[in-house]
Amino acid sequence: MLLLLLLCCPAPLAAGEGAEAEEQIEGTLEEVVVTGREPRSGVVERIDAQALSRLAGASGSFENILKILPGVHSSNELSAQYSVRGGSYDENLVYVNGVEIYRPMLTRTGQQEGLSFINPNMTSAIDFSTGGFGAEFGDKMSSVLNVAYRQPTAFGGSAEANMLGASAACDFAFPEKKLGGVVGMRYKRATYLLGTLDVKGEYNPSFSDLQTAIYFAPVRNLTLNLLGSYALNRYRFTPVNRETTFGTLDNPTTFTMYYEGGEDDLTQNLLGALTAKYRVSDNVVLGFTGSAVAMLEQERYDILGEYWLKQSASGAAAADDNSADIGVGSSFDHARTVAATSVYAAEHSGSWYHRRGALKWGVKALRYRVYDEVSRWQRVDSAGYMMPRSEGNLNVMSSAHADASVGAWQYSLFVQEAYGVGVGGGHLLRVTPGVRVTAVALNRELLISPRLQAVFYPYGRKNRQLFVAAGAYHQPAFFKEMKNPAMQLRTDLTAQRSWHLTLGASATFAWHDIPFRLTSEAYYKRLLDLIPYRQDNVALLYDWRHRADGFVWGVDARLSAALVSGAESWVSLSLMQAQQDVQGDAYRDGDGQTRYPGYFPMPNDQRLNLSILLQDHLPALPQWRACLSLCYGTGLPALAPADDRYDLTFRMPPYRRVDAGLSYVLFDKAQGAPLKELLGGALQSGAITLEVLNLFNARNVSSYLWVRTVQYAGQPSGMVAVPNYLTPFRLNLKLGITF
Repeated sequence: MLLLLLLCCPAPLAAGEGAEAEEQIEGTLEEVVVTGREPRSGVVERIDAQALSRLAGASGSFENILKILPGVHSSNELSAQYSVRGGSYDENLVYVNGVEIYRPMLTRTGQQEGLSFINPNMTSAIDFSTGGFGAEFGDKMSSVLNVAYRQPTAFGGSAEANMLGASAACDFAFPEKKLGGVVGMRYKRATYLLGTLDVKGEYNPSFSDLQTAIYFAPVRNLTLNLLGSYALNRYRFTPVNRETTFGTLDNPTTFTMYYEGGEDDLTQNLLGALTAKYRVSDNVVLGFTGSAVAMLEQERYDILGEYWLKQSASGAAAADDNSADIGVGSSFDHARTVAATSVYAAEHSGSWYHRRGALKWGVKALRYRVYDEVSRWQRVDSAGYMMPRSEGNLNVMSSAHADASVGAWQYSLFVQEAYGVGVGGGHLLRVTPGVRVTAVALNRELLISPRLQAVFYPYGRKNRQLFVAAGAYHQPAFFKEMKNPAMQLRTDLTAQRSWHLTLGASATFAWHDIPFRLTSEAYYKRLLDLIPYRQDNVALLYDWRHRADGFVWGVDARLSAALVSGAESWVSLSLMQAQQDVQGDAYRDGDGQTRYPGYFPMPNDQRLNLSILLQDHLPALPQWRACLSLCYGTGLPALAPADDRYDLTFRMPPYRRVDAGLSYVLFDKAQGAPLKELLGGALQSGAITLEVLNLFNARNVSSYLWVRTVQYAGQPSGMVAVPNYLTPFRLNLKLGITF
């Protein structure tokens, strides 16, 4: 109701709106560079890049700020992956300087993930849409993240060091040569954080990358942009033991495991892209982009584990002499996996800016090839007998071997028109229709995706919006979806499809001279031809033997305010339901009756998600600054280990996490803070920050390890879900400077 009143009220609401200022400037005017951005539709959110440097988090990745936005959730602080409105991790588009970014395929846990692609020290503009985005972005079903790296006009940079790693970025510019760019380096070694996990051992991770974004204007109206990146992520781990206590106070259970062997994983990612933009006239801009991606992933481990599962029915400590062994066994896991991925793309894009709006178009040809070699097996000796049991034979619990290669072409084009029209009463309507066409050569599939966004500005005021977005979104199968858990390959899979409908409103107003912005959205997604998958930590295991239909509906709301100049705070709330119906999933129960599961929760069906970001400082001591982020999400569905059954789910515990950072500004040249004269003005600013990670030491669960039990106290043998807990309370000290 408050939002509707704000939208309909014709009186000015924004602080200082309508005020005009004039200033006379005398001097010589040489060259003026004007950079403009088109008005954003209501379904696209602009993210404050400055907040990235203040936000505390275990992963230290750019995606930390996405996870506290409405409609986005992640229940693993060690991972940069995120789910948007019930979608999987593979349903999110990511662009950097207009180049699509591809994520690794073999990562199983957040510990192995390393650095995400986006370097937060290099960003300048960040746009994010949780659904209903335009035709210029394509072929994923959930969200789009569009990041632009800086194009500096002066020399400068920043550097940061903390207990988890270090990073640096350097801006350079030669205005007379119209040449400049930014170079960023990052190094992460999270041994300090990983040592807090239940599995103890020798963690030896090493994650590093080097990125550069360079622009060059050799002649008038022509600009060349080069984006380059090389990343080397290596995860080496020698486990020793594990002890996990779970259950209730009256019935505690302890899982103890001793290990031999180790793991050695490697990911190398190389990307290069060159974009040429030519301004034909004041209204027409043409662009040409060529890009290449090469990614090599290796997974190697041989780990022997012997475990004991103890339980006390009397309420005594689980490790007490009164406790009983309800599960004893061993397992041996072996893997030798290599995946090599190459993606080449050539693209033409164009824009024509006319009096009422802009016409955009684009044509793209993409060629990818994936080579995959897999040798993986697991032997389990559980509850006193081999699994699966066989007389006279030594069998393995699971086994997968494959040697496959897939290459394919994919073509796409889009046309999108954005124009504004006046409506009676001084109102303004901005409409953006478009269509995207994609041809997949591998299975001869043609996908047509019409899309429409409309934004209504009451009384022509840009600080209030009513918006609607609708359209079709298709996701052609990539190599990862073509494999089932048995490593069988199917290349004729048709695309997963969805229809989006989003209704929303936003308003900007002032209260006690503080600018506020309130945004709310209601949405519905109809999902068709889904490929069911199992989610284990951050690994997604697809099973193309089935297809599914589903739906997602929900409401997102966000109230933001600049409590401190240049530092935005907000609270966001999301309510959602995501369900699917797997085709052909009927089964017979113990009485021989045929059961039809119907609709049941999808893996990312998080019913409620609350996020808060607070940034503030002490008025009397402005050099002290504080940042606090809070996340609460209801439990996600966890899938029981039953073959060919996706409806056997139970809810994981809620995800609760609070991270806080307290910073002291050592010096700030802009504000004339202390140490300015001592440093001779060479540095711009510097601050030291104490981060408190997981402030309340919440025990969050990322996944489960399933262990078979023996007959105990009259109970038959079964399976017990042992929780894999995430990181506990930890402190991190960070020093950052800009120059």
